[in-house]
Amino acid sequence: MTKQSSENKFTKSYEFMLLVVVLALVAVLAIATGGRSIQPENIIDMLTSNSAYGVIAVGCLFVIISGGIDISFMAVAAVAQYVMALFMLNVGGNFLFCYLIVIVTGAAFGFVNAVLVNRLKVPTMIITIGTMNIIYGVMMKVSGGKRLHGFPSWFSSKTKLSLFLISVGTLIAMLAVAYWILRKTKVGRKIFAIGGNMEAARRSGINILKVQLFVYGFAGAAAGLGALIKCYLTQQASIEALYGDEMDVLAMVVLGGVSLSGGKGSVPGTLLGILIIALLGNGMTLVGVSSYWKDLVIGAVILISFCITGWRVIQTQKKEKRGGSAE
Repeated sequence: MTKQSSENKFTKSYEFMLLVVVLALVAVLAIATGGRSIQPENIIDMLTSNSAYGVIAVGCLFVIISGGIDISFMAVAAVAQYVMALFMLNVGGNFLFCYLIVIVTGAAFGFVNAVLVNRLKVPTMIITIGTMNIIYGVMMKVSGGKRLHGFPSWFSSKTKLSLFLISVGTLIAMLAVAYWILRKTKVGRKIFAIGGNMEAARRSGINILKVQLFVYGFAGAAAGLGALIKCYLTQQASIEALYGDEMDVLAMVVLGGVSLSGGKGSVPGTLLGILIIALLGNGMTLVGVSSYWKDLVIGAVILISFCITGWRVIQTQKKEKRGGSAE
């Protein structure tokens, strides 16, 4: 492929369209806020406050590419956060242990989802809605809704550098790892394969359960990492810490161009989806728009994204039919 043809392919891609939208949003918000939105401090605050959702969105991307939809990620994140907080308060430790705890806890719940999805043969959304409610119910009963705080000094003593590294640094690392897995590894190719056509993937010798264990385990680990970031930012852990923000995460992924039927999606697209949602939320706050309008805007963005995704699928099918007829 020549350099010119690759450039033409990029300018016609969905990711390029999203990049144009991001640049347009930056320009419009800069004018609307008198330049406040493009101040370095505001940009860092925007990235920091949205990094937890961005990390979780990366895990959600894997699930949707594989042909599923996970709704339980916030419940998994809440459990991972609570377990980590209990460990810090009763045992101590350091950041390395915190990362290890949330990854293991989140992955464990992800494995449970994977087994249920593989064995029950029912829509993944139904299964994960069920596990979400079970997790929230059990945790609320066990914890009594108690908020945990008063963490050790090594966790509570925040600096601008530590905030950036724990939040944005973790997000960048997750994006890099996800990109490498999906683009450079056999596991990544298998994830796309089972999302595109699970029966064909099974007949070609792919172990569906193993791939699903990896996908949902990765999503659970991502949820745990998002919970760690949220806990570090707010300095408290509670069952309701991330409750109700599922739509923000799904909007980031869907806006990034992932196919809800599975088999298509990209890390660069998800990154741009994260930036668009972050820009919209931050911009409305700076302009002074009520938080209630944010939900309306996010809902509208999801609907528009669904429409665009559906239109792209229809156009692709038409092209395939025309190609088949020509043959």
